[in-house]
Amino acid sequence: MSKRFTHTTDSSPSVESVFAVLSGADWSTHLAAELGDDSRLVRRDVGTDGSVTLVLNRRLPSGIPGFLQKFLPSDPRVVTTDVWGPSVDGVRDCTWTAEIAGTPTTISGTQRIEPLEDGNRHIVAGEVKVSVPLIGGKAESFIAEAIRGLAESEVAVVEKVLRA
Repeated sequence: MSKRFTHTTDSSPSVESVFAVLSGADWSTHLAAELGDDSRLVRRDVGTDGSVTLVLNRRLPSGIPGFLQKFLPSDPRVVTTDVWGPSVDGVRDCTWTAEIAGTPTTISGTQRIEPLEDGNRHIVAGEVKVSVPLIGGKAESFIAEAIRGLAESEVAVVEKVLRA
């Protein structure tokens, strides 16, 4: 089995403003400051067509249930890779992965920032698969909900950055 999730936010900034923050070289610095997740920029590649690949290394949040902690390394970190395509008709699409080394977990999904008459709609969708008998489904639900909450927190960080 696996667990799918979606988080949608409508806000007033333009698509390109939100994209600039989410794909910017300072995104990890903003996350580290606002979320305290020790985010670090691993790599940022910008294509001639406006595409951006952003790779971050982040500490997992505290509060992970005991049944999951035994599957994590001693320094639980996640490497996220966001691959943003060029703007097409004012829309920015992204495929993303989150890798927790040494765990039986697969996490991936998409992001889409599309224009609205008065701002943008940001959609984060994904799927979590945990290959552990008996507790996999429970783990998938916990991780999916945590990512939904993280998406909400990241929207708040974007908005704070754009207000500054």
